[in-house]
Amino acid sequence: MIALFANGRARRAGNWALCAALAAAAGLARADLPVEELKGGTRLPPATPHRLYVMDAVFNHLVDSRVNIYDGDSMKFLGLVPSSFNGHMTVSADGKDIYIMTTYYERLNRGKRTDVVEAWDAETLTPKYEVPIPEKRAQALNYRNYLQQSSDGGLLFVQNATPASSVTVVDLKARKFTDEVTASAGCWSIIVPPSRPRSYASICGDGSFVTVDLDAAGKPSGQQRSKPMFEVEKDPIFTHTDRLGDTFYFVSYNGNVYSADFSGAEARFGERWSLLDASGKDRGWRPGGYNLLAVNRANKRLYVGMHPNGAEGSHKTPAAEIWVFDLATHKRLARIPGRNALSMSVSQDDKPRLFTIDGGNVNIYDAAPAAPVFKGTIQGAGETALQVEPQPGGTP
Repeated sequence: MIALFANGRARRAGNWALCAALAAAAGLARADLPVEELKGGTRLPPATPHRLYVMDAVFNHLVDSRVNIYDGDSMKFLGLVPSSFNGHMTVSADGKDIYIMTTYYERLNRGKRTDVVEAWDAETLTPKYEVPIPEKRAQALNYRNYLQQSSDGGLLFVQNATPASSVTVVDLKARKFTDEVTASAGCWSIIVPPSRPRSYASICGDGSFVTVDLDAAGKPSGQQRSKPMFEVEKDPIFTHTDRLGDTFYFVSYNGNVYSADFSGAEARFGERWSLLDASGKDRGWRPGGYNLLAVNRANKRLYVGMHPNGAEGSHKTPAAEIWVFDLATHKRLARIPGRNALSMSVSQDDKPRLFTIDGGNVNIYDAAPAAPVFKGTIQGAGETALQVEPQPGGTP
């Protein structure tokens, strides 16, 4: 036994000596190599209408959130942009820049806080510039309407929560912070009417909207408050919205559709209608998810994630089905399997695609037919992703 132990110890000592010798040799070899420099220079293929931007919060390690970029036709991974602590993103209207609002902490997850808006080149995926902003931006799950560009392209609106709500304004041409708008205190989300160059609207706590206009310097120049559109206690709405022209569509927890036109001085509301069949056969079905609806503007179709057995508190339930509606007639055109969609978007080109995400996988559909046709899945497009956006462009 003593001899065996001694032999084993000798073999281990020999192995360690060999490892040490190899490591020393490798160190000598590395010393002769030049220090590697990251120079960039790589460019993505030209953007198509179906390029996809997946905002991944990576909830289990929020300091490492990122935007994953895919080709929605080939379903191939193209690259990523880091977005640090619980970042939010939007792509510029011309598709050339990726804007990110994010937070950096001095010690990664503690210490001095710095909030910034970053601009990244969407072709080379390299940083262009950053603008420091007040340390108030919303650190929340990724809803599309928390970071929006003004319709003239000159401003970026950032949702704040301290938890008091306000909106930070960044001038993208001057590359500077211009103001914190407190006129929308008590209101939430950022809605940008396309016909109003420098305006945004927010949903207020009493069911009304406030619309804020800004001047050439990015300062508030006027505001309007509407009448309530919905009853907050009886029929609350999801804050996520999508539009047809200046008309934005909202769905309520109970399955009603509301619309608001922001083209005029005061918001004008359309007639409320229900997603559910009047006969009662859809009883128990309710909308659910996060970015849970999408509008195809050319075909004037509304897509909504729906689940059965809806009840108080089920409004984040993944979609068992996706329902498709004609916005002109309010008629339901199709019901298709929802594949547990939590969020969705639709491209606005002449070959539209519907994109849904279940938190990790992106499902792709041909949205030209009234009943979207499933085309395939990008597996593991994110770890905990709740926002998927196609390349901007197409029907305005």
